[in-house]
Amino acid sequence: MDLKFYGNSEPLELVRRMILKGREQRSIMIHGEKGLGKKHLAQYIAASYLCQRHDGTPCGECRSCRMIMHGTHPDIINVQANANGNYIIDESIRPIVADSAVMPNESRYKIYIIADLDRSVNTAVAVQNILLKLIEEPPEHVAVIMTARSKEIFLPTIISRTLPFAVSSVSEQESTAYLRENYPDATGEQIAQAVSAGRGNIGRCRAYLEKESFFESVQAARELCDAAVTGDGYRILRSLHAADGKKALARESIELFGEIVRDACVCRVGEAEEKMSVSCYAQGARKLSSELSAGACTDLYDTVCDYIGRIDANCNLSLTLNSFAAKLSQAVK
Repeated sequence: MDLKFYGNSEPLELVRRMILKGREQRSIMIHGEKGLGKKHLAQYIAASYLCQRHDGTPCGECRSCRMIMHGTHPDIINVQANANGNYIIDESIRPIVADSAVMPNESRYKIYIIADLDRSVNTAVAVQNILLKLIEEPPEHVAVIMTARSKEIFLPTIISRTLPFAVSSVSEQESTAYLRENYPDATGEQIAQAVSAGRGNIGRCRAYLEKESFFESVQAARELCDAAVTGDGYRILRSLHAADGKKALARESIELFGEIVRDACVCRVGEAEEKMSVSCYAQGARKLSSELSAGACTDLYDTVCDYIGRIDANCNLSLTLNSFAAKLSQAVK
């Protein structure tokens, strides 16, 4: 594991100052969209807490940091969910509550990291209720770090007792620096394309560069945007054809298209160019904004959200995509 964390200087500085003052917060909530580094930040905070230099920044050289970098530190416990992302209470949660009474093996703290709590749709509330006592009054040697895409999934009682960190996008320069450091064999053009697609989300930049499913979704979303600009119903339907029968691809492609529409809305109402920082296709967003009124942009964004909901509700995918194509062709006429 690399102990360097890009961007988000405010939470990093807050962690540093807490450690220097000996006031480490021992119940932390990290939230932000997928790919922004929530789990990496949780590991970074854990490393900062356990680093033997105690200067607020993991040194990467002490025994504790070296174990963390190799994933072998016995006092960092990454709580495991099942294959569906759900935390099994009797297998994952109650055991850590019981284990929290046991002193650390190596360091000042024993740190439990509970990642992607929002994926545990069937058990999130029950998990938080069981963790509440531990979060309210953790033993002196325990810290709990939870992550989720949205702060809203946490119970009010949890929110009031944790320190929230919102993870934000990084600059294009920081994305470029990360990719150059971690992908030395990538060409400048490949890195530039990944940065353009990721738009400040390093996780997305990596997925694009490694040609994971996100790469295919970006291509599909851009093609859908170009088709929408023409208003050609057949071309729109054809651009969605590749996702027919592939729920994950269809959902992510339409979600990315929704981000393009969001940027088109921003462009249409005359906001500054730097605020168009969400989507993977800024050029396409500008083209789309020239074809739609501000009201039509808003309506189209609502339509995108509606059809993402239909996919999540397991509506017939072929019918859903055909219906979405019809709605989209009507929106740009």
